[in-house]
Amino acid sequence: MVDARWVALLLLLSGCPGEPSSEGSGESSSGSGTSSTSSSTTQGTTPVPSTETGGSTSGSSSDGADGETGTSGEMGSSSTGVELPPGSPGCLVAQNLADGEHQFMLDGYDRRYILRLPQNYSNEQPWPLIFALHGNGGNTGYWDGMGGDRDIRSAFAEDAVIIVAEAIDNRWRDYDAPSDTWPERIELELNYFDTIFETVQNELCIDVDNVFSMGFSGGGSFSGVLGCRRDYIRAIAVGGSVIYFEPEQCVSAPAAWITIGEMEFNDGRAAFRDFFRDLGDCEESSMATDPEGCVVYDGCDSLTPVHYCSHPAGHMWPSIGVDATKAFFESFYLAD
Repeated sequence: MVDARWVALLLLLSGCPGEPSSEGSGESSSGSGTSSTSSSTTQGTTPVPSTETGGSTSGSSSDGADGETGTSGEMGSSSTGVELPPGSPGCLVAQNLADGEHQFMLDGYDRRYILRLPQNYSNEQPWPLIFALHGNGGNTGYWDGMGGDRDIRSAFAEDAVIIVAEAIDNRWRDYDAPSDTWPERIELELNYFDTIFETVQNELCIDVDNVFSMGFSGGGSFSGVLGCRRDYIRAIAVGGSVIYFEPEQCVSAPAAWITIGEMEFNDGRAAFRDFFRDLGDCEESSMATDPEGCVVYDGCDSLTPVHYCSHPAGHMWPSIGVDATKAFFESFYLAD
């Protein structure tokens, strides 16, 4: 049966105008140029909104994921006074983004990402959104494969929309480039995520209160950047990561699931763990939690729990990683 809210809305709107370079592995590709931004997409998608270099798109800046769109995840109202269903603006339109690869131009670079929709996707309900980031030197295949210890597609097949992201030159931080170029690269990548987030909100039905980022190595490090610099990220799940951001630039405190291998443990990775533990107002003491080898820190703010998991191997995504990440993210979107 057609919901009366949708019928009323359609009637009212009808006729209206309109870390080291060894992080990760895989072949790399490079973008080029510094021309003004233009946008295009493939596979029947609509154009990605253009933005200025280092800027952020409407509704997805550090000033707030929702702006004044009325898409906080609670029931809102349109300018016509019609009560809208919860979720992003894309809940009001037919699906426009197809499952698979999407390409666009931004800040003079050819950019791409892989979209994986849940098997039962529809715009009748808002869906959690997960950004998945490969390690430095890796590519989208790191998280987009099926089977094995990194199979997030199967784990979230009925749960969430997945965006498998790709870094400029396949590196979230280029350790071969002068360090004074790293801050600018961070801004370019933040603009990339803001642009994708804006597009996905407008063309898919997204639960904007449950947006997550996960990654390994450099991808985990940049997930930390997103969690620190963008308040639309509710929680992160990362492995083998170090701090890429300036702490004073943080505008948000995400919940965090962090894993470090015993054979890769060093001061930089410990500092990443401790930073997000302190950012979540947690104590240094902890208690054991599932799975084995994991603890949850005491005293954390109820909105920002922090879990730490040690595993016996070196610089690799552990076998417990996907299941533990799923359980951690579910603790937020199933609780709402």
